[in-house]
Amino acid sequence: MKKLWFNGLFYTMASEGETLEAICTEDGKIVKTGSYNDLLTWLADEAAEIIDCKGKVGLPGFIDSHLHLIGHGEAMNRVDLSNCSSYHEMLLKMNSAVKDAKPNEWIIGEGWNENDWANQVDFSIIDLDELSSENPLVLKRTCRHVYFVNSIALDEAGINQQTEIEGGQVGVAIDGRLNGLLYDEAVNLIIKAMPAPDDLYLSKAITTAVKDCHRHGIVACVTEDLSYYGNANLVVDLYEQLLEELSFHTHVLIHHTTLDDVKLRLHSGNENVSFGGVKAFIDGSFGGRTALLAEPYDDDHNTNGLQVTAPIKLESITKKAREAGLPVAFHMIGDLAVKQAIDVVTKYPNNLELPDRFIHCELLSKQLIEELKKLHIVIDVQTSFLYGDYPWLIERIGEERNKNAFLIKALLDEKIPIANGSDTPIDTINPWQGVYSAVTRKAKDGLTYNESEAISLFEAIKLYTVSSAKSFGQDHQRGLIKEGYNADFILFEEDPFQVNPDDLLTLACSETISRGKVVFSRN
Repeated sequence: MKKLWFNGLFYTMASEGETLEAICTEDGKIVKTGSYNDLLTWLADEAAEIIDCKGKVGLPGFIDSHLHLIGHGEAMNRVDLSNCSSYHEMLLKMNSAVKDAKPNEWIIGEGWNENDWANQVDFSIIDLDELSSENPLVLKRTCRHVYFVNSIALDEAGINQQTEIEGGQVGVAIDGRLNGLLYDEAVNLIIKAMPAPDDLYLSKAITTAVKDCHRHGIVACVTEDLSYYGNANLVVDLYEQLLEELSFHTHVLIHHTTLDDVKLRLHSGNENVSFGGVKAFIDGSFGGRTALLAEPYDDDHNTNGLQVTAPIKLESITKKAREAGLPVAFHMIGDLAVKQAIDVVTKYPNNLELPDRFIHCELLSKQLIEELKKLHIVIDVQTSFLYGDYPWLIERIGEERNKNAFLIKALLDEKIPIANGSDTPIDTINPWQGVYSAVTRKAKDGLTYNESEAISLFEAIKLYTVSSAKSFGQDHQRGLIKEGYNADFILFEEDPFQVNPDDLLTLACSETISRGKVVFSRN
């Protein structure tokens, strides 16, 4: 049966200011748009469900261009360390979890960020060992490029003072003993040591994550999570099984270590799952001082970051991706990492329909932008990072380099395709934090950073809708309120285009409609 949604103000996002009064949907698609009376006439005597939107304002459903869907569900089911204001508070939260844990159970904490603490401290493995000598403890920094673990976790992973790992570091104290900190590729030793999750565990994480996406108006995403859970094909199987009922679409990036495992099912995507680029990490993060910079960090002249994947290996990964008919999807935050990505995809050009994904690109230069213009790419930006990374980012890279941080308008002006996402669970999944930061350039301290890079609200919402859809070749069916497109839209009590920009941060969707059915209602 057709559904007629009326008494709304629907922004189509096809052009700025274009609105509709009513939408008719059927079988998950938008089949007709226009005025209420026109659609009633069009329906004639055909039976239809009439749905009064009660004056709410509609937008196309949000599409997050880069996140880790299962990781988000996991984080929601684990110890939340993201709001801790001190090292001591973090330890107290983990201590409470230890008291409730079973013997030998791995206890995971998510989201600590020492930049939010009033006082800086030295991380000591002794503090975690005092919490538990039975349970492996793993505390993940908000960027997930740094872990803080206890001795039993190190033992389970076979990590000692002699451990060396390409693309990673094992932290040591001043006296030369391990301090419990692990950086970048070293964290994978912990991941491999943890018990492999089963289908029930993964199903719970996927369901939890998708329901939270719907709560925030997100109906589709680009996700990267095939290399973290033991069996890449099990993850894809669960997506294909669960997302039909949950009414959600994932465009799955393929970590280069799992390409051989899943290659037989590539290019056979459906309504629930499609496949994207081959993923690799070139560098780390600004928070851990492992983002790869052309010049050393301002607050530590002894390092310019960490090379997670060497250029020669990037070439091998890119060549293999091209042979499989796939784009690449490279994580790059520092300017040197961006340069290395440019060099490798220039050597192995992308002649495919889907673009290569340059993920993050948080520090650029005019020269790098000129080189980016020549490539068949999309840049996955995370404007929400701006909200949390200031003011401490200036300490890391200095005032001069900061002028080239989180460039958005400069990329749009040069017609370089970009899409916006959250990188959750690294940051909040709430799209409005990203939209707010893109429009106001304000961080959580209330100050404005690189204001000349601010964009309009229309541009910011496009980056979370049709631009994200275009990044994985589905802008012909997603991201707009338009006849023939998926019946994915979200309703608000307030008109985002009429509120004060400072109030964008607190906007919340009232209802989320995916494939023509209500999957979330705040009431």
